[in-house]
Amino acid sequence: MSQTVAYRFNVASPVTYIRTGKFEALSSKWMHHAMPLDDYELIVETKGNLYLQYLNEKYTLTPGEYLLMQAPVEKSENYRKIRKGFRESECNFYWLHFSCSKVTLTQNMSTYPIDHGRSDILVPLQKQLLYPDRVLLLMRQLQNCIRSGYDTHYADYMCTLILCEIANQSTNSLLEKNEPFQKQSAQKQLYSDIIDYINYFITDNIRVSTIASHFGYNEKYLSQYFKGVSGMSLKQYILNQKMERANFLLSDSNMSISAISDSLGFSDYHNFARTYKNITAMTPSEYRTLYAKRILNHD
Repeated sequence: MSQTVAYRFNVASPVTYIRTGKFEALSSKWMHHAMPLDDYELIVETKGNLYLQYLNEKYTLTPGEYLLMQAPVEKSENYRKIRKGFRESECNFYWLHFSCSKVTLTQNMSTYPIDHGRSDILVPLQKQLLYPDRVLLLMRQLQNCIRSGYDTHYADYMCTLILCEIANQSTNSLLEKNEPFQKQSAQKQLYSDIIDYINYFITDNIRVSTIASHFGYNEKYLSQYFKGVSGMSLKQYILNQKMERANFLLSDSNMSISAISDSLGFSDYHNFARTYKNITAMTPSEYRTLYAKRILNHD
């Protein structure tokens, strides 16, 4: 792994969008071609593992993980600008190319504030995203804007927003990790366990009573506890997570809406559609029409 911890982007003005798309390997024998890199490239993995070698480093990306690569500044390093695969795999990923002149490198993130004069953000070279679906939604929105003929200013700001989302997720995960040990109480651990449980069983018909029974707590107490920590009721959190997953499936798969409803543990399509509209203010079909356009690349 490279010694570079993170890129420090100055976003007082937006970065410059170049191009974007989604790649889908058509077989398990696919391996990334040897290709030069002349700008910044962000890759977000969605399926399978991507094995990529760049600047004498080998990177393995798993679903929900991203990699941000920078072209070498020195012209004498042209021979090192080639990125290529080092192992075959069947995988899917979103990619985004952009340029930015106001960038520095840093190896110290532990004390860096998330808002540094409202101009700088930190984006680690590689990291697992806390909420990958949020980043992927923004990348799909960007692609939709490109296909719809939006102007370059919009694309530049959308690209910058994607970097800001990644930077905020990274900083939040870092703050949680570096929280003093004495604050890592059993109460905080219970909250984390509940989140993990919901994520694992997101495809089931999860109920608050089921979670309470699993952890051995009174249902009313657990609901009040969760709201006290998160500011949101446990039931609402479960529904929000299901809707985020539904958004991903609606825009990134060809599954029917009925099949998506079944896969998320809803009793029937109408219940799913009603719940979806209550939370998102649009129907599943309307969402798919808006955001399902992808700029696809195949082997």
